[in-house]
Amino acid sequence: MPDTRQIRYLLVTHIPFARNADGGIVLDSLWARDLEGLCGGPWKLRVCGPELKTAEGMKTWGPSACTLPADGPITFTGFPPVARRVDAWKWPAIRSVLRREVAQADLVHTSNFFQPYVGLSYAHDLAVKLGKKTLFVIAEDFDDMLGWEFVRTGGTQREIQRRTKQLELLHDRVARTASNASLTFLHTPAAVLRYRLHTRNSIAIRQPGHETKDVISASAFESKCAYLRAGKPLVIIAACRHKWLKGLDFLIRAIGILRTRGIAVEARLYGSGEQGPELKSLTARLGLNAAISFPGSLPPGEAVYQAIGDGHIFAMPHRTTDFGRAFFDAMAGASPVIAFRTPASLETVRDGVDGLLASLDDVESLASAIGRLHQDRELLIRLSEAARERALNNTRSEWYRLRASWAADLFAGDPNV
Repeated sequence: MPDTRQIRYLLVTHIPFARNADGGIVLDSLWARDLEGLCGGPWKLRVCGPELKTAEGMKTWGPSACTLPADGPITFTGFPPVARRVDAWKWPAIRSVLRREVAQADLVHTSNFFQPYVGLSYAHDLAVKLGKKTLFVIAEDFDDMLGWEFVRTGGTQREIQRRTKQLELLHDRVARTASNASLTFLHTPAAVLRYRLHTRNSIAIRQPGHETKDVISASAFESKCAYLRAGKPLVIIAACRHKWLKGLDFLIRAIGILRTRGIAVEARLYGSGEQGPELKSLTARLGLNAAISFPGSLPPGEAVYQAIGDGHIFAMPHRTTDFGRAFFDAMAGASPVIAFRTPASLETVRDGVDGLLASLDDVESLASAIGRLHQDRELLIRLSEAARERALNNTRSEWYRLRASWAADLFAGDPNV
């Protein structure tokens, strides 16, 4: 590839950012890690997203925000944030920013068009019209996720029907974008199943959040194995938002069933969310306060891996076909995953190799899976070894290297780059 200049890589997003007094960029910490990972390719990365007037009150999907330096390798340009339908008057200004940025870019990267930013698909459509290279990311099975969090909570039948129609339109919009994108990354097994036939050119992504240094050390792992062989009570770790779709209430009930069978386990349910008070109430009602604790949220990175490494099983009884990076976080801590059997977990957790899968929404099946590992410690150790080995070979930087090479391949033989 000629070295006359770098590729101008434009990432258009609905994720907000703000600038502090020194010009630093304040944004979600998990998002920042992803952006820094994109800097490894042969390009200059520019992010175009909603710019808030202040970082105060910024909502993040991780537990915290961070600041990137003003003179860092990533440049940011903002457009007016949109929160509600009454903000429609801002769209002409947003499209003006997108027209300018797309015109200057070589590669235009967009992703799931969540409400209220479905209009960001304008950037992709314009890039296609101008003959630019396009990268489209379907980061999750949002169809199922929004069915849970958006459609199901509509309240009235009329509102549910309206939201169902909105979701259908969003699905069609995403399928159309995938059909003419130069390259589509499908980030979950369920997204592969739902959209692979719509894509012009697609690759499945299984990107974890950890690096080799984050994987539990050999000595710490040996200590964990010694504890397991001693037959001591197992510690179950869960780390996620406390929401109904995460299935934590099933986990609490499963621990209650195990207790009636004389199986004592400890559970630490990290995270926070609107279901938290009900989960604590359920724990108290079942008489499990001594067995189940709620330590709160963890900052991303080392604290998460340490907490998981201190446990013996990672439980993620997620009830949708979506999944996060939590499965891979668990493997970095050499903790086998116990999850419900869904299209996401079937293609991520190797049942009987680095985890066990229980029947969906089946608390008895979930309890039996935990009980099996309590009884068969050698099986638990084999699963733990396989999880750790997989984590060592499946790192964030390796996936960023692969992603960058695939995106760069779009320009192979292009005399203008």
